[in-house]
Amino acid sequence: MSPLKEIQDLKKANSRQLIELEARRKELFKYYRDRSHFKPYIVIRDNGKREVEQRNFEDQKRLQSYKPVTYLLPKRLVKIQHEGPLKILAFSDYRIHDINMLLDFVSNLREKPDLILYAGDDIRRFTPPPLEFLKLPISSEKYPSELEAAWFSSPNENRYLSTSSPEYGFLLRLPRHIKITPEARILSMLEFVHCLNEALEKGRLQTKRDIVTFLSQKYPSLEVIEQKYGGLTIVDKITDTEVLRLRTLNNSFYCSGGYWVLFHEIKSSNLPTEYKKVGEDQKYIYYYFTLGISDNVFEKLACEARYGLAAVAGNDSYVEKFWIRGEGVYELHSTWLIIGPFLFMGLEGSTCGMGPLGHYTEGDVKFRLEYAQRILNSQNKLVIVSHTPPRGVLDRAMRFGDEAIGSLALRDFLEETQKSVPLVVCGHVHRCGGMYERLGKTVVVNVSSHDDPFSRANIAWIFLNEMGDVKVEMVALPSPIEQIFSVESESRWLNLLQAKVGLSKAEGALFIEAFKKYGEKFFEDLPKLASLKFRYGFSWDNVFRFYARGISVAEQITDSVYQEILRQTRSIHRTHLKRGYAEVKRYLEKDRIYLINPIPISGDEKLIVLDTEYSDVGVLYGFLDLSSDEFKQFWFDEKDKAIEYLSKKKDYLFIHWGGADKKLLKEELNCDARTLNMLYYVQTSLVAPISSASLRDVYDALCGHREDKLWEKFFYGIDGLYKLMLCNRILADPNNMSAREELAEANKVDILALKEIVEKLRRLPSPKRLHS
Repeated sequence: MSPLKEIQDLKKANSRQLIELEARRKELFKYYRDRSHFKPYIVIRDNGKREVEQRNFEDQKRLQSYKPVTYLLPKRLVKIQHEGPLKILAFSDYRIHDINMLLDFVSNLREKPDLILYAGDDIRRFTPPPLEFLKLPISSEKYPSELEAAWFSSPNENRYLSTSSPEYGFLLRLPRHIKITPEARILSMLEFVHCLNEALEKGRLQTKRDIVTFLSQKYPSLEVIEQKYGGLTIVDKITDTEVLRLRTLNNSFYCSGGYWVLFHEIKSSNLPTEYKKVGEDQKYIYYYFTLGISDNVFEKLACEARYGLAAVAGNDSYVEKFWIRGEGVYELHSTWLIIGPFLFMGLEGSTCGMGPLGHYTEGDVKFRLEYAQRILNSQNKLVIVSHTPPRGVLDRAMRFGDEAIGSLALRDFLEETQKSVPLVVCGHVHRCGGMYERLGKTVVVNVSSHDDPFSRANIAWIFLNEMGDVKVEMVALPSPIEQIFSVESESRWLNLLQAKVGLSKAEGALFIEAFKKYGEKFFEDLPKLASLKFRYGFSWDNVFRFYARGISVAEQITDSVYQEILRQTRSIHRTHLKRGYAEVKRYLEKDRIYLINPIPISGDEKLIVLDTEYSDVGVLYGFLDLSSDEFKQFWFDEKDKAIEYLSKKKDYLFIHWGGADKKLLKEELNCDARTLNMLYYVQTSLVAPISSASLRDVYDALCGHREDKLWEKFFYGIDGLYKLMLCNRILADPNNMSAREELAEANKVDILALKEIVEKLRRLPSPKRLHS
């Protein structure tokens, strides 16, 4: 029999209580604001000027995602009678691993869990979107889009938030007077997109006239309309709807929107099997369909546990958190569970700024935790299901640089109240998934899984007795690659490795060879081998050469092994080997700064630092002659002057920082001078404490951070995407002086930074040459 469940809808706090709660919230915000750091943010002023402003991180998060105090409070408590220890099954960040494999694992357990916990991320993989949140499209266009990604919304206490994605499904708009089924229409349009895309890829459709002729011959009901801001729209005159759009890039057409999105998605999925009529108006009938799951996986999992499943949202959208629902399914941000002596509460999102729900202030996290503490009596203990770990515990992330991204407030709370918090279940930081640590008397279990096909999925069995004692057993489910080798026939391995994992034919052959040679051990070592590939940048060819020598981690790579493999390696794999080895040295020798190879510049070499700003074509060319400190800039409409300037510099070595500088120098300015790609040299030769080989990171490591308003704005505050936008503005309007001034300043500062980097590199020590 099911245990008694008492559901208590929490009454809204009265005005006096709300005032007290809001006052405490403000205190906590100020406390953590004073402990927070400042970060640069790009600010667009009323006059359109773009400036870089240092802002307190907590201030910025509150500005981006302020929530009313009532949103931070639970809406209801569910009390479940229970005696004895609790058996908990926990997992998180289940992004790419097979859902059916997970269901089979749980359903085949001999001993069922009392409760299943999910600590967030990719909620959409587990449950179809609730159709009551579906937004029907509204359009005043003559030809509204016939097919578009579905929009879903959910009411916030202050506003409506909505989001759209092909992963949520599609809305099909068909005229009432046309007697055609959704299935037939979808199939005919996909056939059309296939033929159109094939003709575009083969270069048969170069002009609007070509496209008009193509349509008139094969699809007479379709017509082309020229868009106001460039590109073409293909419409169906019978249905009075837009089918898709054609945009231009490098003087070629490419498909976008409409049925093209569906065509692209179906390449990695199956055709829809069910179309639901979700609305109609005077002219159209609307159908919804999805390529994703149709079953509520959370609900299926909940059936396998005595008390169901409880989950929090992770880096999901605000809307997706409302999809945590079903029989026996609890959304643990708004619904808290009391099971025996334990109060289970959830912390959704994170405080590190990542994702739509990643802007919680530390003060608000502490506020929720304090509120939970108020509910506890002297016999109760608190179990926290938090997407983010506590600061400093299983929270070191590598994806955006090696840093701790856990919650400071959660850490503080655990240190203050550790006797009453025996367990924290978290995710978010994939690098630490499948691990657990103690913080005082609290056991923190990170149950996240890596989102790559080479790593196994992490599941934790957690045993929690009435005294708060915790025992953890980790279980690993097969990786996607492991499933290919164990489930599929050998004849399909290579094709599946290419289609599902994205390996090339040569790479797939390496994997098959390794599996045949090493068997199960290969799958156990594969996550470490993947780290060599993705953390350090080695090619798979490099990685398997290391593995053949018994090497699976960076610490095992010696100079002699590197030199041996370098002698055997050719083509692009040689470049990857050099870059990867330099990255390994940077990781292992964090406190040192030196060069693996001497800089290839002689003492009396005449040098020019070059930097170009470009879109499809060059827009601004900047040069700094290091022998005379002469600085020159030439715009795209001054190429004759640039060519004349360069004609006197043929004996110079031009130093640039990657990109298309060398190509533009030769093709647009007719200069075939010698060049040195300093970015490539740094990637393969510099050992220094840098998190990336960006111009900014290398400059700060070698020259120190420049505290200067001009540099903060034009060097640290402007990225490549913004410079591309400035280039396009200038090409569209050559008289846009504001854009020209910004781009010229950014170009100049980049050149000055590169000059200082070159000067520093020429003075650095270089041990014995290791590269041949």
